[in-house]
Amino acid sequence: MIELLRARRSIRRYTNKSIEPEKIEILKEAVLRSPSSRNFDPWEFIFVDDQELLQKLALSKQHGSKFLEHAALGIVICADGEK
Repeated sequence: MIELLRARRSIRRYTNKSIEPEKIEILKEAVLRSPSSRNFDPWEFIFVDDQELLQKLALSKQHGSKFLEHAALGIVICADGEK
């Protein structure tokens, strides 16, 4: 696991290629299986592939959201009380 964490990289340059539905389903399964304290799951994951909405999300924060501007998919995480 530590090697996986050490090798992790964030990608901020995207191609115009869309993400295959099978890969999106694998991502959804991965977030649903992510652990939480006492299996409480205090979050909600929203998968966004609408380009107009991704453009708006790219402007949602002063720092740290601009990369969504050209992304094919964004995953918004809402913790309890943030909706």
